Amino acid sequence: MGSDLHVIVWAPGAAAGRLADLAVLRVQLLEACWSRFRPNSELNRLNARAGAGEIAVSDDLHRLVTTCVAAHAWSEGDLDASVLPSMLALGYRHDFGSTAMTFPMPPVPAPGMAQVRVGESWVALPSGLGLDPGAVGKGLAGDMVTEDILAAGAHAVLVGIGGDVVTRGVPPDSDSWLVSMRDDRRDRVEIRALRLDARNRAVATSSTLRRRWPGAHHIVHPRTGRPSGSDVVQATVLADCGWRAEAAATVAVLRGTSCAEWLVGHGCTPHLLGPEDGGA
Repeated sequence: MGSDLHVIVWAPGAAAGRLADLAVLRVQLLEACWSRFRPNSELNRLNARAGAGEIAVSDDLHRLVTTCVAAHAWSEGDLDASVLPSMLALGYRHDFGSTAMTFPMPPVPAPGMAQVRVGESWVALPSGLGLDPGAVGKGLAGDMVTEDILAAGAHAVLVGIGGDVVTRGVPPDSDSWLVSMRDDRRDRVEIRALRLDARNRAVATSSTLRRRWPGAHHIVHPRTGRPSGSDVVQATVLADCGWRAEAAATVAVLRGTSCAEWLVGHGCTPHLLGPEDGGA
C-alpha cells in the first residue's frame, strides 16, 4: 500500500511469531486485492468493467467497497472513493515509491459514491467511475487483520501501515498502547505520545506535507477535484476503528480547524496542526 508495515503480536509461546507472519501475509493479500497501483488487482479489474452492470467480487473487495460507501455517508461526502478520476487528472497515477508523477491536467470533480450500487456479493459501477480507496484501505486493512489475528488466538495485536495504527486488545500489564505522534513540519519529530485503548483503538494521520509533487498533493477535495487548501496541514485523529480514523483525518484536512467540534461529536479525538507552530 505504498507504506512500511509494522506488526506486534502478544500470544502464548511460539504462537506470537506465527501469528505475526500470518498478519503480514494477510496484509499482502489485501494489497494484491485492492491496490490501484497493481494492474492485475481485483479492484482494477472492477474499475475496468465500470458500466458493465453487476460484477461478482470477493469478500475482501466487497468489504472494501461497502466500507467506502459507509465512509462517504459518515463524512457527509468528504471522503469519496470515486475520486480516482480526480487523482489521475492531477498526475497521481503510480505509487510514490516507483515513479515520478505525470504532468497534471485540469481538475476533475469526483463523480460521487451515490452512483455506486452494492449487492450481497456484487458491485456495479457506472461508466466513467473508478474507485480509489486511498487511506481508507489502509485503515480497513488494519481493522481486518487485527480482527483475524485476535480471533486466531492472540491476546493483543498492533498493525501499523504507513504510520497509521490499529489495535485489538492491550499488552500484558497495561491498559493501553503508546503511539508516537510526529510533526511533518519539523521533519517528523515526535511531539507527543497518544494512548490507544478499548475505546480509541486506532490512530491515523493525513498530511499535505507528504506525497507532494509540483503544484499538488494527494489530499483532494472530491467536489472540486483540487488539492485541499485549508488551515490544517496535518491531522492526527484517534477513533474506534482504522477506517473511521482515516476518514476523520481526511475530513480534518479538507475542512480545517473549524471541524474539530464536529469530529469530537462524532466520537473522534483530533490533533490538528496548521502551517505555523501550534495546533488544536
